[in-house]
Amino acid sequence: MTYQEINSQQPVLEKVFFAFSNEQFAEGKKKIGVTDNKDLLKGFGGCFGTKQGLKDMADFYEDRAARIKNECSPQDVYEYEFGNHECSYTCDDSEAMEIVIDYFGKDRAKEVQRKYGYRSIDSFQD
Repeated sequence: MTYQEINSQQPVLEKVFFAFSNEQFAEGKKKIGVTDNKDLLKGFGGCFGTKQGLKDMADFYEDRAARIKNECSPQDVYEYEFGNHECSYTCDDSEAMEIVIDYFGKDRAKEVQRKYGYRSIDSFQD
């Protein structure tokens, strides 16, 4: 699979929902079968779920990141994210490089043939 194919995979949200209003919150609770708020935990970005539901979602993203690290190259990730973040318009590939560093670390990121290297790899935070 390519980086784009792996990265585009999304978790099956069982026992997890996103809500940005009281109505969505009530609908989400009903959808996952929770009647008592004490059975819910708040995740990030409007996410709510049971302890197991949030764990399953976090595990999915950890597994996806591991697959990317094991099955893709830093260059593949850079090429996709360079275009995805429209780095050619700003002549700055910082956003693409931050993602490469998140997956592979600074040492492997130095393998990337960069197009617009505005910042050195060492200037990025770990």
